[in-house]
Amino acid sequence: MMDLFREESVRKVNTGLNTIIFVLAWIGMVFFGVLTIFMFQAIFSEIAQGNFNFFTVILFLIFGGITFLSFTIRNKQRIEYDYTFTNGTLDIAKVINNTRRKKLLTADVKTFEVLAPTSDDGFQRMLQHPGIKKLNYFLNRGGGLYYGVFTNNGEKTILIFEPSEEMVEMFRMVNPRNVKTK
Repeated sequence: MMDLFREESVRKVNTGLNTIIFVLAWIGMVFFGVLTIFMFQAIFSEIAQGNFNFFTVILFLIFGGITFLSFTIRNKQRIEYDYTFTNGTLDIAKVINNTRRKKLLTADVKTFEVLAPTSDDGFQRMLQHPGIKKLNYFLNRGGGLYYGVFTNNGEKTILIFEPSEEMVEMFRMVNPRNVKTK
């Protein structure tokens, strides 16, 4: 038997708004970072002179918080999902700003009760299922989204993601009875 392997990265369709937010967050991060450093120096300067002003500490905390918020917003603009399929096992990881990788899920496609496009009739019914855990591992809305229902750690789970047609065909080779295509 031939080994089945496919790896895909899904990126957010880059809109002008994402680029503007990314640039503004960079500018905010640098600007407020510099202000935070100045406030930090001002605190120690006041302590060295023997007087202490809480207003300076409050400004330091505010500027530091805005710097961290800008850093977080900047990173959220550059997110990818990596889907890796190896002989029936699907691994999903989240890549943040091309620097950090966080493993999100490992699932055996053979155990999927159903894997079908989100345009399928059963998708809305499964979303309304009480007690089902929802995993949204997609970035682009619209066509190309699939859902899979399986049990993960004893909990019924629905995975919504955007694999390529080639990967879906590999899923069908492993679990032909439960994989539907468009």
